Amino acid sequence: MKIWICTVILTIGLLACSGGDDVAQKDIVAGTWNVQNISGGFAGINDDYATGTITWTFNDTSKTLQVTNNNEADVIYDGLPTGQYNYSILSMENELFLTINGQESFGIAVFNQQLLLDENKKTTGTGADGFQIVLSK
Repeated sequence: MKIWICTVILTIGLLACSGGDDVAQKDIVAGTWNVQNISGGFAGINDDYATGTITWTFNDTSKTLQVTNNNEADVIYDGLPTGQYNYSILSMENELFLTINGQESFGIAVFNQQLLLDENKKTTGTGADGFQIVLSK
């Protein structure tokens, strides 16, 4: 009887934990975001974009990212080209990481209706010459 009670309690605890993580991950990126600024890289770029020039729409149900990149300016890097990508979010040691098409791409931070995607922040450590993309809702 004790084993059965311990098994039930453990199962409930595990289900409660995984449900909380899914909700947090869903809420953090779902919806449409406008790229506002891209900076960094080896060349040290710092480019601003008008709202609507480059949008990233995360569909949490299908786990797809739709990028619309209408940038026509000649820049070194303006993020992903227009297209649809699969995405997932990894949670590791209280930090979140965005994976696009199966490859870890960015560390994630959200603050004041802004999403910061940081190529320098990976689950394997930090880098020095990646890009940072600031998006806003």
